Amino acid sequence: MKLSRCDKRFGRNGLVMLFVLSLCTAACAEKPPVKGGTSQFAKHVNRGQYKGVAAPTAAPVFRWNFGSQDVHSYTYEQEVRSKTDMGSFGDKSDDMDQVEMSAKGTLLIKSQGNGTAELVLKDMKMSAKMNSGGDKKPKIMEQTAPPLVVQGMKEDGSGSFGNSSQDMLMKMLFPLPAKFMKVGDSVDVPMQMPFNAMGSVLQVSGRSRITLARYVKIGKHTCAQLDVDTDISEIKIPSELKGEYKCSTKGTAVFYFDVANRYFVSGTIAELMQFSIDAPAPKMKIPGEKTSDIPERSKMSMISDNLIRVELTE
Repeated sequence: MKLSRCDKRFGRNGLVMLFVLSLCTAACAEKPPVKGGTSQFAKHVNRGQYKGVAAPTAAPVFRWNFGSQDVHSYTYEQEVRSKTDMGSFGDKSDDMDQVEMSAKGTLLIKSQGNGTAELVLKDMKMSAKMNSGGDKKPKIMEQTAPPLVVQGMKEDGSGSFGNSSQDMLMKMLFPLPAKFMKVGDSVDVPMQMPFNAMGSVLQVSGRSRITLARYVKIGKHTCAQLDVDTDISEIKIPSELKGEYKCSTKGTAVFYFDVANRYFVSGTIAELMQFSIDAPAPKMKIPGEKTSDIPERSKMSMISDNLIRVELTE
């Protein structure tokens, strides 16, 4: 059986796409298909489902406790709705890929006892329904992903990865404020992600705003409710790059952090990521061939809407 371009992409980049890490090296174009740049999954970020309680008398420490070799186990679930056109030219495209994907697995935070931990994602099972440009009906594919391990996670949730996608992943999953906060206070965490613009790697800047909304009771856990608003959309295009380049990641999230035991209980993220390129196409000459029908502009597009849920396994 001959695999389509969409089939090959899923098989090769299924896990990468799951974490939206592939979006750091993708380009997209055309007009944003989601009005206002809001995730369709935002309605699933429910901030009012737990009963509020009084703030702790002692100032909480918003840090993981990696002083002993504990293991915190979470269920990890994700839904993805994406549209991709990685090779369209002109005003219309007949090769648009559309993917609806769901995945479920286990996420472990394995403390090393020295102030660091490993983040492990394992037992990931994914299924996807894909519509490629030339397909008459959707294709269903399933995949079991290999384990993903991120080492060197620190108690403040950061790592020594600089501007890598691993660092982005950790910041997205377990956001922690860098200072003491009272209810109602907010803090901005600077964020960056790389963007591949026709071979030139640019940096897109922005922030995640973490707000200590209130304290709630979840079973036996007294938790800080951390509301998160993310906007990463500032990009400086060098004058040497002709054309139009756009890139943005915007989302909303809520996380619940056990302030007594210093670990997360649950979290929900709704993130919409859009990338775009509309640039002059490379000039091409092929001896003995006519190249006049090659379009003068390259237009490529990708949009990915993601819902991520993590919940502690008691």
